[in-house]
Amino acid sequence: MVGSGLDVMEAFGMKEKTVKDGWSMLMKFGSEENLKKLQAGQLYMKNLKYYVDLEKTTDDEDVGDKYDGQMVLQDIKINMYSVDTNKFIAQFDAPEASMNLGYLECPVFCMFMFDYRNHVEEHLEGNILTVRYQFTEEQLERMPNFGDAVLVVKNGNEFVKRVKDGLLKAGYGFTRDYVQYHGFNNLEHLKQVQKDNSRIAFWKREKYSYQQEYRFLVHDFVDDHLSVDIGDISDITDIVKTEELLNTYLEIQFKVKQTEE
Repeated sequence: MVGSGLDVMEAFGMKEKTVKDGWSMLMKFGSEENLKKLQAGQLYMKNLKYYVDLEKTTDDEDVGDKYDGQMVLQDIKINMYSVDTNKFIAQFDAPEASMNLGYLECPVFCMFMFDYRNHVEEHLEGNILTVRYQFTEEQLERMPNFGDAVLVVKNGNEFVKRVKDGLLKAGYGFTRDYVQYHGFNNLEHLKQVQKDNSRIAFWKREKYSYQQEYRFLVHDFVDDHLSVDIGDISDITDIVKTEELLNTYLEIQFKVKQTEE
């Protein structure tokens, strides 16, 4: 019995998993040399400005993003009025404008989150449900641009704890969350940033959605990068070749109990 989407899971009383409460696995794509340093405990973070300048200077639209850490609005109308009389003076049209709220010099550590977005199908035999996940076609094409190797995190909770402990021990506050993807003039984007300015670092344009990014944002300013010792993490991570990883799929098996009507 094979179903598309989440038909089988829904039939057994299981709600669709989300990024926040569903199964996931963190990965870091990069050069094997740098990933070995990370595995040895060196958490290396470039600031957001690095990624902005990378696209502007090299046209790299995978790692680089000229609007990272900024809010972009399109099709803007600007009206001018007299302060004294409120009389309309003039109107200007702006095809595009970006807002920088001061986070471009903050360092970020970016990862790939393999999760429900990679769900392909599920297979039910008796009360055992097998769920299959694999990389999308766009990910197969574009993720090799991030490096020849991947650090796969085998214990996500412990990894996050070690990053948290390392940053706090070094005296750095931070925010961590998954990145949301949007078109221009997204209302939810505007609301989140209005409530918390740091949310501007957790939204990217829709074309980057294949990256399924999870990131740590450090609340401090650096000229270029920040390096923090988080201790050896070889016990909870493995390093594999990018080509090898992308050519695999993952299956999760667990028992299910049919919902009684």
